[in-house]
Amino acid sequence: MRIKKKCTYKLWDIICVVFLASICNCNDWGDIEIFARKNKEWLRSFLQLTGGIPPAVTYKNIMSIVNAQELHNFCTHAYSELIESTRKKGDMYHFDGKVENNSKRKTNKNNEKIKSLNVLNVYSERTGLCIGQERIEDKTNEIAAIPDLIKRLNIKGVICTWDVLNTQTETVKAVIDGKGDYVGALKGNHELFYKEVVEYFDEDRLLIIESGYEGAYKLVREKSHSQIITYQYYQTEKVNWYEDKEKWNKLRSLGLVVKTTEDKEGNKRVEKRYYISSLLLNIELFSKAIRNHWSVENKLHWHLDFTFKCDDNRTVDKRALLNLQIMKKNALNLLKSVQSEHKLSIQKIRFMASLDPETEIPKIFYLAKKKGWNFDTIKA
Repeated sequence: MRIKKKCTYKLWDIICVVFLASICNCNDWGDIEIFARKNKEWLRSFLQLTGGIPPAVTYKNIMSIVNAQELHNFCTHAYSELIESTRKKGDMYHFDGKVENNSKRKTNKNNEKIKSLNVLNVYSERTGLCIGQERIEDKTNEIAAIPDLIKRLNIKGVICTWDVLNTQTETVKAVIDGKGDYVGALKGNHELFYKEVVEYFDEDRLLIIESGYEGAYKLVREKSHSQIITYQYYQTEKVNWYEDKEKWNKLRSLGLVVKTTEDKEGNKRVEKRYYISSLLLNIELFSKAIRNHWSVENKLHWHLDFTFKCDDNRTVDKRALLNLQIMKKNALNLLKSVQSEHKLSIQKIRFMASLDPETEIPKIFYLAKKKGWNFDTIKA
């Protein structure tokens, strides 16, 4: 008779099962256990499963002792060559934080408040992959986390974008030291700088830039449901008027986006967003960086919440939850790489894989290899 408490499990088996289950429509530890039990014979054909199939809590407990950075580095081996080849052709890396709201608790048994898991993610525009992350304790700690994360990435020739919170001198310095470029939003967190930039882009200045005399201008108009949305992009290299220019490494241009939303009754709402950048005058590249920044929300964070149900997970152990998120992000990376071949949504590919993993999983790996993934670099 086997004593459950004395079962031993291979770490490689646990990681593989969690990853494969994440591909196959499993979103929490209970789902993972059910997946493993249902597909035990297939899993045993390439895994040892020395202790059999562990209960859900064991998957969680084992993942809670895995070093998250080592796990991320291990996973990225499969597509590191793809990332590097794309970087050399020019890419944009978008930085943004993601909070898993259901992982917080008002108090624990020691009457301490447990905060939500908050992770700073990096999204590669050209590959559509999440290529980096850093756990942060709260939203304001993104400021300290992002320079260290940038230093771990190869950003040579890459345009880095971020939201208002991360427009800091240390962030800018880290990008320039890494031989990259930046486009960062500017607002009230640098009150005096922001005020001076707002005053600079007055109506007269905008007319001058529109004429092409002191910068470049682009107009984009699109229809969204019953609204007409107009984007006006302004960029200028006139930055020498700013007295503290030297604090911001290679500050080469300033920009403004005026977004006008008009409903079918003719009511208009105008929003203005201001930016600093190391880019020289290039309105097409500048506007693309601003528009594409939101792909980290629309193409990464949306999938984590809607497709992989990350925000529904109530796991309190932050390391276990972070490692599960890493598995889900890499499952998403894999599925996005083969999506064009399947011609289905990520959600439907996951569902299809869950019905017949023995057939569908090898097919997914085969298609990913054709797209540039290299699984030969991954060893147990």
